[in-house]
Amino acid sequence: MSSGTQLWLWIGFVGMAFGSIVFGLKAAAQHRKEGMEFALVSFFITLWAAAMYLSMLLGETVLFNFKGQHTLFWGRYLDWVITTPLLVMDLGIIAGARPKLIAGVMAADVFMIVTGVIATLEGSPTNYLWYVISCGAFLAILGALLTEFSVAAHRRNGKINRLFQKLRNTLIVLWFCYPIVWILGEEGLGIVNVAVETACYAILDLCAKVGYGFILTSTSLDVLAQASGLRQD
Repeated sequence: MSSGTQLWLWIGFVGMAFGSIVFGLKAAAQHRKEGMEFALVSFFITLWAAAMYLSMLLGETVLFNFKGQHTLFWGRYLDWVITTPLLVMDLGIIAGARPKLIAGVMAADVFMIVTGVIATLEGSPTNYLWYVISCGAFLAILGALLTEFSVAAHRRNGKINRLFQKLRNTLIVLWFCYPIVWILGEEGLGIVNVAVETACYAILDLCAKVGYGFILTSTSLDVLAQASGLRQD
């Protein structure tokens, strides 16, 4: 593992660990208050991501010279399959979407990550087929966020709707970048090396988890309490 790759894994680990500490303190400060579950979920998301970055740093979730071609950071997918559905869950709760709809979109998210794993494990050209399938699942999730979730959020008060839109737009922009990095990285066309690929993923992960969490938990407790559904809008 090159020094550049290790550096960005360290940045990812430290950033996620910092985020988990901040969100954990916020959750503790809001103990028994309505809306504190958002800080608690953000705490778990970043804590899990920090653990996965540490596991990659230690080489525990890394396969070197996979199929004699590239280094496979499977800890990255173990991170995403847990954390990304939780981000979708947050959005669904804030939007006030139906529980079954939220569960369905979360399931589509898991499908997106699992098919992404298959694309990474497969060789060319089969990997591109699974890549397209994974991207198809992402487009389905995107459709749900822009239609059903957005319609539900529009029925809530202005502050909650604006929070939803800010989080939704942030997530959509960042998530669009992941398949681009994949196709340019060693699992895809091999245009960028492992260090650059790791840097891109670390930056995206920090923005999509720590940045997203800061936007969410910096919102007033009154708005979060209403968004949690425990109080009437």
